[in-house]
Amino acid sequence: MNPDLIRAGAALIIGALLLAQFRRSAPGSRRRFALALGAAAMLVIASANLFTAALVPLMVIGGGLALVAMWFLWQAYRGGELEERFERARRYLESERQRYDEQQRGGSRDD
Repeated sequence: MNPDLIRAGAALIIGALLLAQFRRSAPGSRRRFALALGAAAMLVIASANLFTAALVPLMVIGGGLALVAMWFLWQAYRGGELEERFERARRYLESERQRYDEQQRGGSRDD
């Protein structure tokens, strides 16, 4: 199979996943805008792999969109939009750590 088609397919799949996350995110947030830009970047990169005559300009545009998307995601992180998700992850990790510690303490008593 042609490597360009494989790369284009992978970029389209990633773009579809980013679009699904975009639909689930809060309207008007920087995270939502970052996900939309990321999906657009993947679409441009997929088309660059399909149309090799315009490879360089499309890859520059796609790379630029991806960089702007990452910047907006960083801004969302710094602005506190993602704080709830990070706090939920911290609580989950702490509960799992406590559960693991309890299992280790009560596990093997024959040592």
